[in-house]
Amino acid sequence: MKKKTTMQDIADKLGITKVSVSKALGDKPGVSDSLRREIIQTAGEMGYVVSQPTEDKKSFAFVVPKRFFLETDKFYSAIFYYLSNLCMEKGFSFAPVVLSLKSEDTAEDYSFYEGFDGIYIAGELSDNYINMLQRTAKPLVAIDFYKTYFDASYVLIDNFYIGYHATCHLIEQGHRKIGFVGNISQTSSINDRYYGYLKALETNGLPFKNEWVFPNNNPQTGLYNMDVSFPSPLPTAFVCHCDMAAYFLSNSLKNIGKSVPQDISLISFDNTELSEAFGLTSMDINKKEIAETAFYVMDKIIHKEKHRNRYYVSTRLINRESVRALM
Repeated sequence: MKKKTTMQDIADKLGITKVSVSKALGDKPGVSDSLRREIIQTAGEMGYVVSQPTEDKKSFAFVVPKRFFLETDKFYSAIFYYLSNLCMEKGFSFAPVVLSLKSEDTAEDYSFYEGFDGIYIAGELSDNYINMLQRTAKPLVAIDFYKTYFDASYVLIDNFYIGYHATCHLIEQGHRKIGFVGNISQTSSINDRYYGYLKALETNGLPFKNEWVFPNNNPQTGLYNMDVSFPSPLPTAFVCHCDMAAYFLSNSLKNIGKSVPQDISLISFDNTELSEAFGLTSMDINKKEIAETAFYVMDKIIHKEKHRNRYYVSTRLINRESVRALM
């Protein structure tokens, strides 16, 4: 039998103290954000399970591809923290499972999941891994993505609507030439935001140009870059698929002598700490509500009180300095 991974094992591997590991996994102050993420990633890769004694002990896995967990500026990690706290309050076990590209693509063995009562899936997984998870016959709650063939409960954002809403906000500020930054084949959420963007352009009789749509990240690693080939002429505004994409785009624009919002306006999604730090206008997605809804749905499925279904969480527009009115 495989030896159970302990906090000390994680600490030894990273060359840090057990106290630091405990603080990171318990979402407590005293460790930096970068170290916290490294600890959580290592814990997931080593199969660590947060456990507390309870008479009605249940165990859950939180599965997330590394490309989403480390490069979205606390979107999925915030959901993880909220879910972890909810589980710990109930005395349940909770294990982060951070997937590398290789493990996600091969998806050979699901015996690891036999000890769990339910599985939360965050981000968007490969078809191979989804098919493997379905073979576990465990209750599944998918967070922020959907697949028509995936038999799971879904906790979702109405990404089509917020894509439409964000674009309409730019239009209301006088923008008539608007681009979109994001890889529309990467995830269902980006795809839906893109089609909401298209609807806003079409219903307002505004032009669409293919060269105004481009990604600034690697879909396999999740890493963003500033090596962007900008169209000429530039649109006056961009809808960016997330805050990190907007942040990197703003730096790319600086490299060609353009500033935000004086020359180009940006609007993004997620309302992470990054958007607040850099004054990005962003669509707020309630990450605590996502975690609470996912926890509630999982509990009801396990107790046979609810069938699998789709649940939507609230959103709102947060105005900051990155959008300039042209009127």
